[in-house]
Amino acid sequence: MQTTSIFYFSGTGNTWWVSREMARLLSEREICTRTHSIEQLTTGAATQLMAECDTVGFGYPIYGSDLPGPMEEFIARMEAVEGKRCFVFCTQWLWSGDGARAGAALLTSKGFDVRWGEHFLMPNNVCVAVMPLPFTNERKRIDAVLAKASHRIERFVEKIGTDRSFRRGFHPLSNLLGSLQRVPFQRLKGRMQDDIGVDGQRCTRCGYCVSLCPVDNLVEARQSIMTRSQCIFCMRCYNFCPESAITYRRRPHNLRRGVPYRGPVEGFDPRILR
Repeated sequence: MQTTSIFYFSGTGNTWWVSREMARLLSEREICTRTHSIEQLTTGAATQLMAECDTVGFGYPIYGSDLPGPMEEFIARMEAVEGKRCFVFCTQWLWSGDGARAGAALLTSKGFDVRWGEHFLMPNNVCVAVMPLPFTNERKRIDAVLAKASHRIERFVEKIGTDRSFRRGFHPLSNLLGSLQRVPFQRLKGRMQDDIGVDGQRCTRCGYCVSLCPVDNLVEARQSIMTRSQCIFCMRCYNFCPESAITYRRRPHNLRRGVPYRGPVEGFDPRILR
C-alpha cells in the first residue's frame, strides 16, 4: 500500500480541515495518509516521517500570496531530498495568484519533485475592526463554502491518486499577479508584527491566547498579557479569545458584527494544532 504524509500549518483551522479531508479521501483510494501539524514536530521527526512515505504533502494558509513564517522556517530546516514526490496546497479567502507555487519553489530547492499544486477557497478568518471584510460564523454559510471546497479537494485527490500531474497557479502570469500582493506584503510585514495587543478592560488573564500562539508572541507578565512584536498574523489569538480581548492596531473586535470566525467545524479547538 502506498503511504502519504501531509505536513500542515493552520492558523484558525481551515488548512487543518482541508488536510483532514484530503487524508480521508486518499485513504479511501488505499493510499494510507496521515496528517501532521508542523507545530508538533521536531525537524528530526519530520525527516523520519518523510523518509518512510512514498509521497509528501504540504499545506498552509496564504498571507499576501506568501507562506506563513512557521511553514517557511519548517521547509528551510528540512534536509535536502532527491526526487521525493510531493504536492502543495494553500487555503485562501478569495485569491492569491500563485500561493501554492510560492511554497513549491522552496520545496524544489530542497530536491522535491512537486507534481501537484492547488488552492482552496475557505471562509474568511480576518475579522479585525480596521479591515471590515465580510466574515461569518453562521453554520449554514460556512457549510456552503466547505461543500464547494470539498468538490475541489475530491478532484485534486483524484489527480494524485491516478498520478496525473496538476499544478494550478504555476503559470508566469499567475506568478506576476501573485507578486502584486507578495512584494508589498513582504516589505510591510515587519512593521505589522506589533499590531496585535490586548484590551485590559476585556482581558481576564486566563492565558488562553498565550497557549495558542504558534510563535510565542504573547507572554504573561505583571498581571497582564504582553506582546513580543513577532506576530505572524495567523489570527488564532484574536479569533478564539473567549472575551474578544485581543486588539488589532489598538482596536478591539466589533462585537456588533458577531463573534470572530472560530474554525470550519462547530466546537473547533485550536489547541489541537499545538
